[in-house]
Amino acid sequence: MKQLRIFPKSSSIRNPDSLLRLFVVIALVSTVVITIAAGLVFVEVLHRHVIRNAEEDAIKVSSALLATDRARLTARQADGSVKVAVASADLPEMDRHFRKFLSPFEIVKIKIYSADSTIVYSTEASLIGKVDNHNSRLDHALEGLFDSKLERKEEVKDLASEMKFNVDVVETYIPIWDNGQVIGSFEVYIDVTEYRNDTANTASLALGALAGILVVVFGISYFLVRKGTREIKEIQEVLKKQTMTDALTGTFNKSQIELLACKEFARCSRRNEKGLADADLGFIMIDIDRFKEVNDTYGHLAGDVLLQQFAARIARSLRNYDSIGRFGGEEFLVMLPGSDLEQTRAVAQKIWSLLREEPYLVDGREINLTASLGAAAVKEGDADLLHVLKRADQRLYAAKSAGRDRVV
Repeated sequence: MKQLRIFPKSSSIRNPDSLLRLFVVIALVSTVVITIAAGLVFVEVLHRHVIRNAEEDAIKVSSALLATDRARLTARQADGSVKVAVASADLPEMDRHFRKFLSPFEIVKIKIYSADSTIVYSTEASLIGKVDNHNSRLDHALEGLFDSKLERKEEVKDLASEMKFNVDVVETYIPIWDNGQVIGSFEVYIDVTEYRNDTANTASLALGALAGILVVVFGISYFLVRKGTREIKEIQEVLKKQTMTDALTGTFNKSQIELLACKEFARCSRRNEKGLADADLGFIMIDIDRFKEVNDTYGHLAGDVLLQQFAARIARSLRNYDSIGRFGGEEFLVMLPGSDLEQTRAVAQKIWSLLREEPYLVDGREINLTASLGAAAVKEGDADLLHVLKRADQRLYAAKSAGRDRVV
Protein backbone atom coordinates (compact mmCIF):
# COMPACT_ATOMS: atom_id res chain seq x y z
CA MET A 1 0.00 0.00 0.00
CA LYS A 2 1.21 3.49 -0.77
CA GLN A 3 2.27 5.64 2.17
CA LEU A 4 -0.75 7.14 3.92
CA ARG A 5 -0.98 10.92 3.91
CA ILE A 6 -3.52 12.76 6.03
CA PHE A 7 -4.40 16.01 4.33
CA PRO A 8 -5.59 19.03 6.32
CA LYS A 9 -9.05 20.31 5.76
CA SER A 10 -9.07 22.77 2.89
CA SER A 11 -10.30 26.30 3.53
CA SER A 12 -13.94 26.76 2.63
CA ILE A 13 -14.96 29.00 -0.24
CA ARG A 14 -17.55 31.64 0.45
CA ASN A 15 -21.01 30.43 -0.41
CA PRO A 16 -22.35 32.36 -3.45
CA ASP A 17 -25.77 32.46 -1.77
CA SER A 18 -24.25 34.47 1.09
CA LEU A 19 -22.77 36.86 -1.48
CA LEU A 20 -26.24 37.27 -3.00
CA ARG A 21 -27.73 37.98 0.43
CA LEU A 22 -24.95 40.49 1.06
CA PHE A 23 -25.78 42.18 -2.25
CA VAL A 24 -29.45 42.45 -1.23
CA VAL A 25 -28.48 44.01 2.12
CA ILE A 26 -26.09 46.44 0.42
CA ALA A 27 -28.76 47.32 -2.16
CA LEU A 28 -31.37 48.02 0.53
CA VAL A 29 -28.98 50.02 2.68
CA SER A 30 -27.71 51.92 -0.37
CA THR A 31 -31.26 52.73 -1.48
CA VAL A 32 -32.16 54.06 1.97
CA VAL A 33 -28.91 56.01 2.39
CA ILE A 34 -28.99 57.47 -1.13
CA THR A 35 -32.65 58.43 -0.80
CA ILE A 36 -32.13 60.07 2.60
CA ALA A 37 -28.97 61.87 1.44
CA ALA A 38 -30.66 63.02 -1.76
CA GLY A 39 -33.67 64.15 0.27
CA LEU A 40 -31.53 66.23 2.59
CA VAL A 41 -29.67 67.77 -0.35
CA PHE A 42 -32.89 68.36 -2.27
CA VAL A 43 -34.61 70.05 0.68
CA GLU A 44 -31.52 72.17 1.30
CA VAL A 45 -31.45 73.25 -2.34
CA LEU A 46 -35.15 74.13 -2.24
CA HIS A 47 -34.67 76.07 1.00
CA ARG A 48 -31.82 78.03 -0.52
CA HIS A 49 -33.91 78.68 -3.62
CA VAL A 50 -36.77 80.00 -1.48
CA ILE A 51 -34.37 82.14 0.56
CA ARG A 52 -32.68 83.51 -2.55
CA ASN A 53 -36.00 84.43 -4.19
CA ALA A 54 -37.27 86.01 -0.96
CA GLU A 55 -34.02 87.94 -0.60
CA GLU A 56 -34.30 89.26 -4.14
CA ASP A 57 -37.90 90.31 -3.50
CA ALA A 58 -36.89 92.00 -0.23
CA ILE A 59 -34.10 93.90 -1.98
CA LYS A 60 -36.46 95.07 -4.71
CA VAL A 61 -39.09 96.18 -2.18
CA SER A 62 -36.61 97.97 0.07
CA SER A 63 -34.97 99.65 -2.92
CA ALA A 64 -38.38 100.86 -4.10
CA LEU A 65 -39.24 102.16 -0.64
CA LEU A 66 -35.93 103.92 -0.35
CA ALA A 67 -36.32 105.47 -3.79
CA THR A 68 -39.81 106.81 -3.10
CA ASP A 69 -39.36 107.81 0.53
CA ARG A 70 -35.70 108.68 0.91
CA ALA A 71 -36.60 112.18 2.03
CA ARG A 72 -38.69 110.87 4.93
CA LEU A 73 -36.26 108.08 5.77
CA THR A 74 -33.07 110.13 5.93
CA ALA A 75 -31.92 113.43 7.42
CA ARG A 76 -28.87 115.52 6.57
CA GLN A 77 -26.62 116.45 9.47
CA ALA A 78 -24.85 119.77 10.13
CA ASP A 79 -21.59 118.26 8.89
CA GLY A 80 -23.22 117.34 5.59
CA SER A 81 -23.48 113.60 6.29
CA VAL A 82 -26.74 111.68 5.92
CA LYS A 83 -28.26 109.36 8.49
CA VAL A 84 -31.38 107.20 8.66
CA ALA A 85 -33.97 109.02 10.72
CA VAL A 86 -37.74 109.46 10.67
CA ALA A 87 -39.46 112.42 12.25
CA SER A 88 -42.21 111.51 14.71
CA ALA A 89 -44.65 113.69 12.82
CA ASP A 90 -44.02 111.74 9.61
CA LEU A 91 -44.53 108.29 11.12
CA PRO A 92 -48.36 108.01 10.75
CA GLU A 93 -48.39 109.09 7.11
CA MET A 94 -45.30 107.01 6.24
CA ASP A 95 -46.80 103.96 7.99
CA ARG A 96 -50.02 104.23 5.95
CA HIS A 97 -47.99 104.66 2.77
CA PHE A 98 -45.73 101.70 3.55
CA ARG A 99 -48.63 99.38 4.37
CA LYS A 100 -50.43 100.31 1.18
CA PHE A 101 -47.24 99.87 -0.83
CA LEU A 102 -46.40 96.51 0.77
CA SER A 103 -49.90 95.01 0.73
CA PRO A 104 -49.54 93.25 -2.67
CA PHE A 105 -46.45 91.42 -1.43
CA GLU A 106 -46.16 88.55 1.05
CA ILE A 107 -44.50 90.85 3.58
CA VAL A 108 -45.64 90.48 7.18
CA LYS A 109 -43.29 92.94 8.86
CA ILE A 110 -40.59 95.47 8.08
CA LYS A 111 -38.07 97.29 10.25
CA ILE A 112 -35.70 100.13 9.44
CA TYR A 113 -32.54 100.60 11.49
CA SER A 114 -30.21 103.55 11.77
CA ALA A 115 -26.42 103.07 11.84
CA ASP A 116 -26.45 102.86 15.65
CA SER A 117 -28.88 99.85 15.56
CA THR A 118 -31.89 101.93 16.58
CA ILE A 119 -35.22 100.96 15.06
CA VAL A 120 -36.49 104.19 13.48
CA TYR A 121 -39.53 102.59 11.88
CA SER A 122 -41.40 99.26 12.10
CA THR A 123 -44.82 98.04 11.05
CA GLU A 124 -44.92 96.80 14.64
CA ALA A 125 -45.12 100.25 16.25
CA SER A 126 -44.08 99.06 19.72
CA LEU A 127 -40.55 98.38 18.43
CA ILE A 128 -39.85 101.93 17.23
CA GLY A 129 -37.08 103.56 19.22
CA LYS A 130 -35.61 100.33 20.57
CA VAL A 131 -31.92 99.55 20.09
CA ASP A 132 -30.84 96.09 18.91
CA ASN A 133 -27.21 96.00 20.03
CA HIS A 134 -26.66 92.23 20.09
CA ASN A 135 -27.87 91.26 16.67
CA SER A 136 -25.01 89.72 14.66
CA ARG A 137 -27.09 89.59 11.50
CA LEU A 138 -27.84 93.31 11.78
CA ASP A 139 -24.13 93.90 12.33
CA HIS A 140 -23.44 92.11 9.03
CA ALA A 141 -25.91 94.37 7.26
CA LEU A 142 -24.33 97.49 8.78
CA GLU A 143 -21.04 96.21 7.42
CA GLY A 144 -22.59 96.20 3.94
CA LEU A 145 -23.61 92.52 3.64
CA PHE A 146 -26.96 90.94 2.81
CA ASP A 147 -28.14 88.44 5.41
CA SER A 148 -31.14 86.16 4.84
CA LYS A 149 -32.46 83.27 6.93
CA LEU A 150 -35.50 81.01 6.78
CA GLU A 151 -37.21 80.61 10.14
CA ARG A 152 -40.46 79.18 11.38
CA LYS A 153 -42.45 81.51 13.63
CA GLU A 154 -45.10 80.16 15.97
CA GLU A 155 -47.02 83.40 15.54
CA VAL A 156 -46.53 86.67 13.71
CA LYS A 157 -48.69 89.76 13.15
CA ASP A 158 -49.15 90.72 9.50
CA LEU A 159 -49.57 94.18 7.99
CA ALA A 160 -53.31 94.04 8.64
CA SER A 161 -52.52 93.48 12.34
CA GLU A 162 -53.89 89.93 12.15
CA MET A 163 -52.09 87.08 13.87
CA LYS A 164 -50.68 84.26 11.76
CA PHE A 165 -49.59 80.99 13.32
CA ASN A 166 -46.94 78.47 12.33
CA VAL A 167 -45.56 80.70 9.62
CA ASP A 168 -42.38 80.24 7.56
CA VAL A 169 -40.70 83.60 7.00
CA VAL A 170 -37.46 84.67 5.36
CA GLU A 171 -35.83 87.45 7.35
CA THR A 172 -33.57 89.58 5.17
CA TYR A 173 -31.27 92.36 6.35
CA ILE A 174 -30.48 94.84 3.56
CA PRO A 175 -27.90 97.61 4.02
CA ILE A 176 -28.88 101.21 3.22
CA TRP A 177 -26.12 103.06 1.36
CA ASP A 178 -25.40 106.72 0.85
CA ASN A 179 -22.32 107.90 -1.04
CA GLY A 180 -20.50 104.62 -0.42
CA GLN A 181 -21.33 104.53 3.31
CA VAL A 182 -23.79 102.23 5.12
CA ILE A 183 -26.15 104.48 7.05
CA GLY A 184 -28.71 101.89 8.15
CA SER A 185 -30.52 98.68 7.31
CA PHE A 186 -33.88 97.29 6.33
CA GLU A 187 -35.17 94.10 7.92
CA VAL A 188 -37.87 92.57 5.76
CA TYR A 189 -40.01 89.56 6.77
CA ILE A 190 -41.48 87.73 3.77
CA ASP A 191 -44.07 84.98 4.32
CA VAL A 192 -43.01 81.85 2.37
CA THR A 193 -45.36 79.39 4.09
CA GLU A 194 -47.07 78.60 0.80
CA TYR A 195 -43.83 77.03 -0.42
CA ARG A 196 -43.74 74.59 2.50
CA ASN A 197 -46.27 72.16 1.03
CA ASP A 198 -44.87 72.69 -2.45
CA THR A 199 -41.42 71.80 -1.16
CA ALA A 200 -42.72 68.71 0.65
CA ASN A 201 -44.72 67.53 -2.39
CA THR A 202 -41.87 68.20 -4.82
CA ALA A 203 -39.38 66.45 -2.53
CA SER A 204 -41.72 63.47 -2.11
CA LEU A 205 -42.19 63.10 -5.86
CA ALA A 206 -38.49 63.49 -6.60
CA LEU A 207 -37.41 61.09 -3.87
CA GLY A 208 -40.12 58.61 -4.83
CA ALA A 209 -38.87 58.70 -8.41
CA LEU A 210 -35.27 58.30 -7.22
CA ALA A 211 -36.19 55.38 -4.97
CA GLY A 212 -38.08 53.77 -7.87
CA ILE A 213 -35.09 54.16 -10.17
CA LEU A 214 -32.78 52.67 -7.54
CA VAL A 215 -35.15 49.74 -7.03
CA VAL A 216 -35.25 49.09 -10.77
CA VAL A 217 -31.45 49.39 -11.11
CA PHE A 218 -30.73 47.20 -8.10
CA GLY A 219 -33.49 44.81 -9.17
CA ILE A 220 -31.92 44.29 -12.58
CA SER A 221 -28.52 44.02 -10.91
CA TYR A 222 -29.95 41.44 -8.49
CA PHE A 223 -31.10 39.17 -11.28
CA LEU A 224 -27.75 39.52 -13.03
CA VAL A 225 -25.86 38.82 -9.81
CA ARG A 226 -28.15 35.90 -9.01
CA LYS A 227 -27.48 34.43 -12.43
CA GLY A 228 -23.76 34.91 -11.86
CA THR A 229 -23.87 33.35 -8.39
CA ARG A 230 -25.74 30.35 -9.76
CA GLU A 231 -23.05 29.88 -12.36
CA ILE A 232 -20.37 30.27 -9.68
CA LYS A 233 -22.21 27.76 -7.51
CA GLU A 234 -22.37 25.28 -10.36
CA ILE A 235 -18.67 25.76 -11.02
CA GLN A 236 -17.95 25.33 -7.31
CA GLU A 237 -19.95 22.12 -7.27
CA VAL A 238 -17.97 20.84 -10.23
CA LEU A 239 -14.68 21.86 -8.63
CA LYS A 240 -15.73 20.37 -5.32
CA LYS A 241 -16.63 17.15 -7.00
CA GLN A 242 -13.34 17.13 -8.87
CA THR A 243 -11.37 17.68 -5.65
CA MET A 244 -13.34 15.00 -3.76
CA THR A 245 -14.02 12.27 -6.29
CA ASP A 246 -12.09 10.03 -8.59
CA ALA A 247 -12.80 11.14 -12.16
CA LEU A 248 -12.93 7.58 -13.53
CA THR A 249 -14.98 5.67 -10.98
CA GLY A 250 -16.98 8.45 -9.33
CA THR A 251 -15.94 7.20 -5.86
CA PHE A 252 -14.06 9.37 -3.37
CA ASN A 253 -10.43 9.96 -4.28
CA LYS A 254 -7.58 8.98 -1.96
CA SER A 255 -7.36 12.37 -0.25
CA GLN A 256 -11.07 12.54 0.50
CA ILE A 257 -11.49 8.99 1.75
CA GLU A 258 -8.50 9.54 4.04
CA LEU A 259 -10.05 12.77 5.33
CA LEU A 260 -13.40 11.06 5.98
CA ALA A 261 -11.64 8.16 7.68
CA CYS A 262 -9.74 10.57 9.97
CA LYS A 263 -12.96 12.31 10.99
CA GLU A 264 -14.75 9.02 11.67
CA PHE A 265 -11.78 7.64 13.62
CA ALA A 266 -11.73 10.79 15.78
CA ARG A 267 -15.46 10.43 16.41
CA CYS A 268 -15.05 6.81 17.47
CA SER A 269 -12.17 7.74 19.77
CA ARG A 270 -14.28 10.39 21.49
CA ARG A 271 -17.20 7.98 21.98
CA ASN A 272 -14.86 5.31 23.33
CA GLU A 273 -13.39 7.76 25.84
CA LYS A 274 -16.89 8.61 27.06
CA GLY A 275 -17.92 4.94 27.20
CA LEU A 276 -20.68 5.44 24.63
CA ALA A 277 -22.09 2.84 22.27
CA ASP A 278 -21.68 2.90 18.50
CA ALA A 279 -17.93 3.46 18.73
CA ASP A 280 -17.01 0.80 16.17
CA LEU A 281 -15.41 1.45 12.79
CA GLY A 282 -14.44 -1.06 10.12
CA PHE A 283 -12.32 -0.87 6.96
CA ILE A 284 -11.99 -3.12 3.93
CA MET A 285 -9.08 -2.96 1.49
CA ILE A 286 -10.03 -4.35 -1.92
CA ASP A 287 -7.68 -5.08 -4.83
CA ILE A 288 -8.54 -6.57 -8.23
CA ASP A 289 -6.58 -9.75 -8.88
CA ARG A 290 -4.18 -9.74 -11.84
CA PHE A 291 -5.53 -6.49 -13.21
CA LYS A 292 -2.32 -5.85 -15.16
CA GLU A 293 -3.02 -9.00 -17.19
CA VAL A 294 -6.52 -7.68 -17.91
CA ASN A 295 -5.08 -4.41 -19.21
CA ASP A 296 -2.49 -6.24 -21.29
CA THR A 297 -5.13 -8.57 -22.77
CA TYR A 298 -8.06 -6.24 -23.36
CA GLY A 299 -6.43 -2.79 -23.37
CA HIS A 300 -6.47 0.10 -20.97
CA LEU A 301 -9.81 1.46 -22.22
CA ALA A 302 -11.44 -1.84 -21.41
CA GLY A 303 -9.64 -1.77 -18.07
CA ASP A 304 -11.16 1.63 -17.32
CA VAL A 305 -14.65 0.32 -18.04
CA LEU A 306 -14.01 -2.65 -15.77
CA LEU A 307 -12.87 -0.36 -12.97
CA GLN A 308 -16.08 1.65 -13.29
CA GLN A 309 -18.25 -1.47 -13.14
CA PHE A 310 -16.18 -2.89 -10.30
CA ALA A 311 -16.60 0.29 -8.19
CA ALA A 312 -20.32 0.41 -8.99
CA ARG A 313 -20.85 -3.14 -7.67
CA ILE A 314 -19.08 -2.30 -4.42
CA ALA A 315 -21.11 0.89 -3.98
CA ARG A 316 -24.40 -1.01 -4.48
CA SER A 317 -23.57 -3.31 -1.60
CA LEU A 318 -23.01 -0.51 0.93
CA ARG A 319 -25.27 1.43 3.28
CA ASN A 320 -26.01 5.12 2.72
CA TYR A 321 -23.58 6.19 5.43
CA ASP A 322 -20.76 3.87 4.32
CA SER A 323 -18.01 5.28 2.09
CA ILE A 324 -15.86 3.98 -0.74
CA GLY A 325 -12.75 5.56 -2.22
CA ARG A 326 -10.23 4.65 -4.89
CA PHE A 327 -6.99 4.18 -3.00
CA GLY A 328 -4.72 3.33 -5.90
CA GLY A 329 -4.82 2.08 -9.48
CA GLU A 330 -7.10 -0.93 -8.89
CA GLU A 331 -7.25 -0.70 -5.12
CA PHE A 332 -10.27 0.55 -3.15
CA LEU A 333 -10.94 1.37 0.50
CA VAL A 334 -14.36 0.88 2.09
CA MET A 335 -15.21 2.53 5.42
CA LEU A 336 -18.02 1.10 7.58
CA PRO A 337 -19.05 3.34 10.52
CA GLY A 338 -20.60 1.42 13.43
CA SER A 339 -19.22 -1.96 12.29
CA ASP A 340 -17.04 -4.18 14.49
CA LEU A 341 -14.65 -6.76 13.08
CA GLU A 342 -17.28 -9.48 12.68
CA GLN A 343 -19.71 -7.15 10.91
CA THR A 344 -16.89 -5.84 8.73
CA ARG A 345 -15.96 -9.42 7.78
CA ALA A 346 -19.58 -10.14 6.84
CA VAL A 347 -19.75 -7.08 4.59
CA ALA A 348 -16.40 -8.07 3.02
CA GLN A 349 -17.77 -11.56 2.25
CA LYS A 350 -20.85 -9.98 0.68
CA ILE A 351 -18.75 -7.67 -1.50
CA TRP A 352 -16.42 -10.55 -2.47
CA SER A 353 -19.36 -12.64 -3.64
CA LEU A 354 -20.95 -9.75 -5.51
CA LEU A 355 -17.71 -8.94 -7.34
CA ARG A 356 -17.12 -12.47 -8.63
CA GLU A 357 -20.55 -14.02 -9.09
CA GLU A 358 -21.29 -12.47 -12.47
CA PRO A 359 -18.95 -11.67 -15.37
CA TYR A 360 -18.34 -8.07 -16.47
CA LEU A 361 -19.48 -6.95 -19.91
CA VAL A 362 -17.06 -4.86 -22.02
CA ASP A 363 -17.65 -4.25 -25.72
CA GLY A 364 -19.93 -7.28 -25.89
CA ARG A 365 -17.37 -9.55 -24.23
CA GLU A 366 -17.78 -11.17 -20.84
CA ILE A 367 -14.79 -10.86 -18.54
CA ASN A 368 -14.49 -12.57 -15.18
CA LEU A 369 -12.73 -10.79 -12.34
CA THR A 370 -11.81 -11.77 -8.82
CA ALA A 371 -10.61 -9.67 -5.92
CA SER A 372 -8.67 -9.99 -2.71
CA LEU A 373 -10.01 -8.28 0.42
CA GLY A 374 -8.45 -7.43 3.77
CA ALA A 375 -10.79 -6.47 6.64
CA ALA A 376 -9.90 -4.73 9.90
CA ALA A 377 -11.72 -2.78 12.60
CA VAL A 378 -10.75 -0.25 15.22
CA LYS A 379 -9.81 -1.92 18.49
CA GLU A 380 -8.63 -0.81 21.88
CA GLY A 381 -5.05 0.43 21.75
CA ASP A 382 -5.21 1.87 18.23
CA ALA A 383 -3.44 5.19 18.67
CA ASP A 384 -4.30 6.48 15.25
CA LEU A 385 -5.97 5.61 11.99
CA LEU A 386 -2.72 4.42 10.44
CA HIS A 387 -2.62 1.36 12.71
CA VAL A 388 -6.05 0.21 11.53
CA LEU A 389 -5.35 0.78 7.84
CA LYS A 390 -2.03 -1.05 8.12
CA ARG A 391 -3.83 -4.12 9.50
CA ALA A 392 -6.34 -4.02 6.65
CA ASP A 393 -3.48 -3.61 4.16
CA GLN A 394 -1.50 -6.48 5.68
CA ARG A 395 -4.55 -8.74 5.50
CA LEU A 396 -5.06 -7.73 1.87
CA TYR A 397 -1.53 -8.87 1.09
CA ALA A 398 -2.13 -12.02 3.13
CA ALA A 399 -5.10 -12.73 0.87
CA LYS A 400 -2.88 -12.17 -2.17
CA SER A 401 -0.19 -14.45 -0.77
CA ALA A 402 -2.71 -17.19 0.02
CA GLY A 403 -3.75 -17.44 -3.62
CA ARG A 404 -5.95 -14.37 -4.13
CA ASP A 405 -9.76 -14.37 -4.56
CA ARG A 406 -10.56 -14.43 -0.84
CA VAL A 407 -11.27 -12.39 2.29
CA VAL A 408 -8.78 -12.29 5.16
